[in-house]
Amino acid sequence: MAETTVTKSRFYTIEWLNEEDDLGKKYVCGTKISTYDLSGKKYIIEYYYLLKSNDEIVSQFKVDALQLSVENPDTAELKSMDIKLYASILSKDGKGFLAGVRGPDDTIKGVGAEYTEFDREGTTAIFKTMYKGGFELEVHTIPNSPISIPIEINTEYTKEKEQVLENCIVDLINNQEHRIQSSISIDESIASRVG
Repeated sequence: MAETTVTKSRFYTIEWLNEEDDLGKKYVCGTKISTYDLSGKKYIIEYYYLLKSNDEIVSQFKVDALQLSVENPDTAELKSMDIKLYASILSKDGKGFLAGVRGPDDTIKGVGAEYTEFDREGTTAIFKTMYKGGFELEVHTIPNSPISIPIEINTEYTKEKEQVLENCIVDLINNQEHRIQSSISIDESIASRVG
């Protein structure tokens, strides 16, 4: 018998997702969290609004897991392997608030969900909760065997930083309206030429 001491260190990045299309207009707004520990397991959590090519705004939730290993210690070159997940749940104070499950495409190792109802108030509140941190990620790498990963409170969070998300969402909605108006103008132009 021997006593062992394991130091558990976990590292985090918590950021806003704030992406533009080719015209410089927002089409993705949300939150992304990456966390990994010294065992080399990395989890990436994303929840965001997506303006799709059909001009519909949906929200997508994704969790991916990777096993990282150092290929060459001299160059710090990393090799990564996707870890197959079966389900994931985000919970705060013992209550789940967002979940994703395995899809039918077996080539995709992560889990996720897509919500077509545009609930701006409720979904935006979840983005902010995730950005603040202070909740848990539960993942199932083996069915019915959950692993709980704490997501620490984001020490960089301030109420003022939420404005980045709010501005992104306003621009995304304006982009949607612009696309719809452009589509109507094109349809009217075609109708006038045909008619």
